[in-house]
Amino acid sequence: MCIRPQSFIAVLLALGVLAFGTVAWAQEDLQARAKAAFAQGKEALEQGRFAEALAAYEEANLIKPHPVMLKNMAQVLEAMAQLPRALSLYRQYLDSGPKDADKTQEKITELEKLLASYATVELQTQPTGAHFWFGAKSGEPFGTTPATLNLPPGKVSVVFEKPGFQVATRALNISSGKTLKVELALNPLMPLLVIRSNPVGAIVLLDGKEIGKTPFSQAVMGGEHQLELRKPGFAPHLQPIELTAQHTVRTPAIVEATLVAEVAVGTLVIDAAAGLEIRVDGQVMGRTPLGAPLSLAEGLRRLELHSPSGSAHQEMVTITAGQVTTTRIELAGTGGDASTSDSGGGPSGRTWSYIILGTGGALVLAGGAFGAMALSASGELDDCRSAADCQRTSGESDKAESVRSKAMMSDVLIGAGLIVAGVGAAVYIMSGEPSAATPSITLVPTSGGAAAVGTVSF
Repeated sequence: MCIRPQSFIAVLLALGVLAFGTVAWAQEDLQARAKAAFAQGKEALEQGRFAEALAAYEEANLIKPHPVMLKNMAQVLEAMAQLPRALSLYRQYLDSGPKDADKTQEKITELEKLLASYATVELQTQPTGAHFWFGAKSGEPFGTTPATLNLPPGKVSVVFEKPGFQVATRALNISSGKTLKVELALNPLMPLLVIRSNPVGAIVLLDGKEIGKTPFSQAVMGGEHQLELRKPGFAPHLQPIELTAQHTVRTPAIVEATLVAEVAVGTLVIDAAAGLEIRVDGQVMGRTPLGAPLSLAEGLRRLELHSPSGSAHQEMVTITAGQVTTTRIELAGTGGDASTSDSGGGPSGRTWSYIILGTGGALVLAGGAFGAMALSASGELDDCRSAADCQRTSGESDKAESVRSKAMMSDVLIGAGLIVAGVGAAVYIMSGEPSAATPSITLVPTSGGAAAVGTVSF
């Protein structure tokens, strides 16, 4: 295949034009990006955001290097008191042969004289990474620790801040030509503890030390603590808590406690033969004689005494707060006749008959309830059968089944209840006459009015 020289030249020209256009477009893009970065740096510098301005100028110089950018970066570093770096960039700018070479040389000479009188200040914090400001915390931080700076002689304060730690301030006295090392251990922020109690006014103790009253809101040391709330008339509230750096002003550690009123107690003295088991409200408290009187919550209490032979005595006693109640009991078979002996050691036959009769009655009542439910369901079934859209549908079948099941349950329960009641009646008849012991009820005055005290033996 033979290619004409004219065609070959045309192709080369086309490729050249295309390549030139691509390069030109790329150059224009770099130029636009560099200008945008420069404009961003200039705006930041005018607003005193030196670190941001320096970063923008460095980006612009990286995209499209230019000696003027060296001068811009040097000016920012000079404003940031980083004179050695600023001086180095001014010298690089001077080497490029700028039009303002004389002024640049004057600036270099000025900075060299200034640096001779400056001091080197090394700022270190534990932990590192703290932002710092000179004078007062305003605007963007001057830098981040660790940092080495050249500063003019004189007195100045430095403010350090790091998330999770308390803001710290150090006053510096900088001497000309000296090196000053500043080492600072930052204190962690103390967690915020908020305590609410119902009722309010409870004394707050942390690890046994009183720190205030509820409602309470205060920064305390982090870690594990034992919290205690005290208020007269209420039981102490004890609670372990753990406070961490996450418990800040926005997300404090909140404790909400409802105090429980203290239970008023009285004393019960039991005068009875030795060896009797004592039960109060069904709880075994020991055997007579007790080493000390019983301390019981205020109110009406059921007292029971049981002998080893099986006889038992029961009575109701009223306990009054702060007072001593004495009861004298002579149990049958132990030298007295306060109650009759029950050789069974448990409920009598008459008692069992009451239990069985009650069970039968409950079953009959349950059967009656199911019967009422069956009648109600039957009415719904009749309504369904009279409605054209319900008769001969699954709804009619379901209602019919409900009537049958409830009616069957009613029959079963009533039948079972009658059988059980019959057994109870038989036990009642076979148990004989009730004990001759006479129950008694006595009205006893109390602080709030009066209480009924009953005595029964079985």
